[in-house]
Amino acid sequence: MSHNHTRIAIESADVWTELTVGPEVNTVRIVASDLREAQQQRARLHAEAVDRGESADNLAVFLDLEIYIAADARTARREFAALDAPASPSSIRYVGTPSGLASLISDVTAADVADGVTLQVHGEIERQSTFLAAGVLPLLESRGTRLDTDVVDAILSAPRIAPTLAS
Repeated sequence: MSHNHTRIAIESADVWTELTVGPEVNTVRIVASDLREAQQQRARLHAEAVDRGESADNLAVFLDLEIYIAADARTARREFAALDAPASPSSIRYVGTPSGLASLISDVTAADVADGVTLQVHGEIERQSTFLAAGVLPLLESRGTRLDTDVVDAILSAPRIAPTLAS
């Protein structure tokens, strides 16, 4: 799988939707307790595809990421603690800032941990969508992620702010 293309999906109301533009491939979602476990699962799934005579490039492994983001990490932790979220995450959980989440997503694909991530949002979806649309996605886009803007607009329903380039 080409690793210069970060793939992002979101799960909302039990509906999985990819937000990025990518080749049509088989997708597999995984859960993991840490990044090493996810990396091992991805390697195994790609090896099994090759053993079946398929191309590993025809498989995209998406890691489930439980997320909660806010303008700063302290606020994110405080607000998340007040939610009725399970104490133990079902997969990897990120509570922090939009830039931190964008970096984690970039690292996941750059280090072959997974081919993409499925964002599972905790908290008020409208507020989290605003942070995703105005913070996380523009940062990823500036790093080369190709978003399907029609899908992003339809799913997140929030105005997107174009990243400002230094002049």
